[in-house]
Amino acid sequence: MPMQYDPFDHQVGLTNVHISEHEAKHTKARLQAREYQLSRVTEAIKNAAEMNRTKLIEDHSKLTTLISRYHIALAPHKRLPREMLQHIFYHVYVGCNNSGPSLQNAPLLLGRICSAWRRTVLRMPELWKDLHFFVENAHSRSQKVNAASMWFSRAGDSPLSLTITDTLENSAPREDFVNQIIVPFSHKFRYLHLVLHPSQIKALFSLPVGSLDSLEELHVVAHSGLDPIPVLPPWAPPISVFSPLARLRRIRIQLTPFVVPRTFKLPWDRLETFRCDSSLQSEDCHELLLSCRPLRKLHVRVFGIKHSGPSTVQIPLQNLRSLTVQLCDAESYDLFFLPLILPALRSLTIYNYDGLPWSPRMYSSLLERSGCQIEELYLGTLDAESRDVLALLQLTPTLKSITFSHNTLIDTDVLRRVGESSIGGRLEEIFLKGTRNLDPILTLLETRENITNADIAPGGRLSTSPLKFIETFCDPEEAVIHSTRIQRLRNFGVEISLLQAQESYFHL
Repeated sequence: MPMQYDPFDHQVGLTNVHISEHEAKHTKARLQAREYQLSRVTEAIKNAAEMNRTKLIEDHSKLTTLISRYHIALAPHKRLPREMLQHIFYHVYVGCNNSGPSLQNAPLLLGRICSAWRRTVLRMPELWKDLHFFVENAHSRSQKVNAASMWFSRAGDSPLSLTITDTLENSAPREDFVNQIIVPFSHKFRYLHLVLHPSQIKALFSLPVGSLDSLEELHVVAHSGLDPIPVLPPWAPPISVFSPLARLRRIRIQLTPFVVPRTFKLPWDRLETFRCDSSLQSEDCHELLLSCRPLRKLHVRVFGIKHSGPSTVQIPLQNLRSLTVQLCDAESYDLFFLPLILPALRSLTIYNYDGLPWSPRMYSSLLERSGCQIEELYLGTLDAESRDVLALLQLTPTLKSITFSHNTLIDTDVLRRVGESSIGGRLEEIFLKGTRNLDPILTLLETRENITNADIAPGGRLSTSPLKFIETFCDPEEAVIHSTRIQRLRNFGVEISLLQAQESYFHL
């Protein structure tokens, strides 16, 4: 008797449609019936004559395929609550490579599996709120516009994040990213990372007041390509894209060679992070900081210190924890730091591409005024004498990480005292740029750990000192000579990073 298949058989197991408990019961009953039929066909094959076996084997194969689709239809994920499926989709999305939209990644990949999954994906605005084009050549300008329009139109009221660059140098017409992408969704953006040509920057800064008030973080870089960078911006000040109600808390700008803070009407009094990769005149920077009292993190390039007069005001930044200052002049930088009062400062980075002598007077006066407890100090391009290093470590018992420049001299007595923990007792990592002699460094570490000449096998005593990492460059032959001592320290849990090549003087 030929096998009979109805419409249910032809559809079962071919979609990922969510099934109800009633549908599951019906499917299980049908499955049991088909499994009974399969058992009867199997028995019939054993007893059938040769001429009837071919048809029975064909029926057996069809039933086996059909039963497998019944099992697919009853798979546990078909009965997951929609909220659970959405939760799984979100974690798949988070774990994907989000360097740009791709058919190989969520959410596009999930929407291609079946119509049911596509409907679920389209009902999840959180999968469409972030779009980041980190690889410049992976998508054309028109593809970026089309993807952004599709993504953000599906994001509902979710806060939007966008990373987009336009640095390609070709003759093709440029897409107007500002008017085609940013303007339609301007009130929904929370994060914008833009690298655009000056004409598009001008369009961005020409938006009506309040257009970007929902932004919490803005990173904007002007890219001029092969054209000379204009000294003055191609837009008319003042720039007032933001209203007094703006939510902006973090901003990073790199526009023309230098910027004037008064050009921008920003919510300076609310900023928590400010980074300016264009240069600021020292006096302008001081004036700006007077309006930035809530700052927690500051990174600036300053110039014109030589021509600045002593500040007549103090600049207290009560919340500032991280300060990075790139000095553009080969001049004494004391005048820049003199008005600053930074009681919460924990991380201080100072560098200059000409190399400057370290100013112990500036540092000691900053600590005295502020009463801060610095934990991280980068002096990779500032050259200090050994006595300055000693004074610095004595003044800063809270230091956990420090970087010294190639030309900073550290005599064996200072290293010995660090080893004995009479200074630098809380140090966790030390970066010594330039070529260093290994013996006093290894002696420092061995003294800290109270290691004798006896070998310590892996898994032996654990280190009790906080100092677990030192990085430097040494003569390769010296590393071979001291290889036993180095391995003993590593067995003890202390990492010694010996660079393969000496860093350039200005490498950060």
